[in-house]
Amino acid sequence: MTSWTKDELDRINAETYFTLGATLPDGTTPKTVDIWSVPVGDRIFIRSFNGTAGAWYGPALESGRGRISAGGVEKNVRFVAVASDDEQTNRAVDASFLDKYADSPYSVTMSTEPVRRNTLEVIPED
Repeated sequence: MTSWTKDELDRINAETYFTLGATLPDGTTPKTVDIWSVPVGDRIFIRSFNGTAGAWYGPALESGRGRISAGGVEKNVRFVAVASDDEQTNRAVDASFLDKYADSPYSVTMSTEPVRRNTLEVIPED
């Protein structure tokens, strides 16, 4: 399994937004969205505010693939759902959202249910 380099993590995590394009079942990636991303150690996580109603989340779950761009880093990635009962990971992601986006009132929303159950790990492919 490929992992993020320290340089990639630093550059991505220095950015407020993370540009994501989820790959559709036909292999295309027609639309990108800017969303928040957070670090937990040497891993990166994202959450969908709108759950499966979000334009990017359903395709990301279905294909498990996409492309991201942030801080000059562009990568093909895999999206892996975090189990809702994985409390250790979810608590760490909650804390990271609250820390990184402390200036926004939405940080609390992004770190509580029902948004919390829409957590994906972003894993580089190349």
